[in-house]
Amino acid sequence: MTVEIENEHSKLVGESEPHSNHPPRTIGFISFLSIGYFLVSGGPFGIEGSVSAGSYAYVLLTYIVLPIFWCIPHGLITAELSLMVNKDGGCSVWGEKAFGEYVSLSLGLFSWFAAIVDLSLYPVLFVQYFSNCFNGTPYENDLWGGGMETCTHCRLLIAFAVIVLIVLMNCWGAEQVGIFSTILSVILLTPFIIMVVMGIGKVELGEILRVDGGLSNFKGVQWGVLLTNLVWSTSGFDATGQLAGEVKNPKRNYPIGIIGVMIITITSYVLPLLVGMQYDRDYANWQDGQFSIIALKVGGQWLGILLSIGGMVSSVGLFQCNLCTSARNLYSLSDRGYLPKVFSKLLPRRETPFVAILTNAAIVCILILMPFQAIMSLDMSIYSIVVTLEVIIYIKLFIWNPDYDRPYKAITTRWLLPYMASPMIFTILILALSPFSIQWKTLVAVAINLAIVATRYFHNRYKQKNQIKSNNILDYEEESLIKKYSIN
Repeated sequence: MTVEIENEHSKLVGESEPHSNHPPRTIGFISFLSIGYFLVSGGPFGIEGSVSAGSYAYVLLTYIVLPIFWCIPHGLITAELSLMVNKDGGCSVWGEKAFGEYVSLSLGLFSWFAAIVDLSLYPVLFVQYFSNCFNGTPYENDLWGGGMETCTHCRLLIAFAVIVLIVLMNCWGAEQVGIFSTILSVILLTPFIIMVVMGIGKVELGEILRVDGGLSNFKGVQWGVLLTNLVWSTSGFDATGQLAGEVKNPKRNYPIGIIGVMIITITSYVLPLLVGMQYDRDYANWQDGQFSIIALKVGGQWLGILLSIGGMVSSVGLFQCNLCTSARNLYSLSDRGYLPKVFSKLLPRRETPFVAILTNAAIVCILILMPFQAIMSLDMSIYSIVVTLEVIIYIKLFIWNPDYDRPYKAITTRWLLPYMASPMIFTILILALSPFSIQWKTLVAVAINLAIVATRYFHNRYKQKNQIKSNNILDYEEESLIKKYSIN
């Protein structure tokens, strides 16, 4: 009885249960920082469209101020909950801790769906940046060069080659993913550092802040475009929680690493934006890929080529890190009995969840063959639901389960809970302001998710009833034997 009580107490306070079939702790601080950077950012590529929202002054303020209410609370929630559970699985494990298995399954499936849609984008982006490297060269119109966009089998062959290489890297181990991510992040940021160093001295801040009326043109800003771009380009802190069981010295590395990711992300956005705004004052011209044009103006063709290489590197890093964490999601759900056990199988000697990795990669290979723009548009809506549930989980655990062991505490008083809940403001706005076509598709996705959870619920009820019947039969047979052989 004493042993049972001790075991229950161990589960209550969030200690990691011994597990022989678990990936080892191999991710050091630098590797964790690099993986976290790719999960959250992956470089300034893709934020250019936010500049077209209007006044440069409001664009810069948005990227400097709003992360205080989006990135910091979400990042700190991730650090606290990851250390509390201390094992792979991220938000689905947090959901189990707070509300039980059905919320855990639902949240895990939502998170997996959002991740798999993101994964499908990166091999395609790699091909686009690879093609851009040949612009202005003799190979600009070659099918295996700048004209690759017109050659379907060329694009698919390179995309599949990238997928195979990244799958092999992930099967090798999370430690290798971290080391490779560190190398990629240096290559990725180098052209932006060069561009900022060459152009920052020419920035005339006063003139930039007056573009399109400056602060006086609040109503002229397309806030929906701006906020959606901000949230999209600074999301992913919770994905680091999928690796909680594989990070060395997590009590130190999680909080410091997440804060480091925030600083690098915001800095790598604001400084290139400042230089870009100096060289292109017409905000209506800004679109995805604008930094390549800015690089040509700042340093010439060589810098433009470097930036295109950075885009390729960014796509590879984003793909490999998101594949790593999404595989841990499937692994964790399987390991805890919510999915078939095959997904929790580890590769001998390397101890990586190879079945989960291969499954995600196979789905990505199918998705890149399909016109999945409709699915892509669901990404932020589904992710908004995930973040909303994560905040609710944090509040529930903070208020109703203060006895759980917390190696790291983001806050120590209930008065700060409204601040920790501030990411919900963004998620509600995204869901409310999204077009009706996205809203009803989101409802369909929610309905499918709930149907899967309901199926598991009724399956569990059916098994429990059968178990009760079986126990009753055994009790009856045992009682009959006792009566039969009783000396009375």
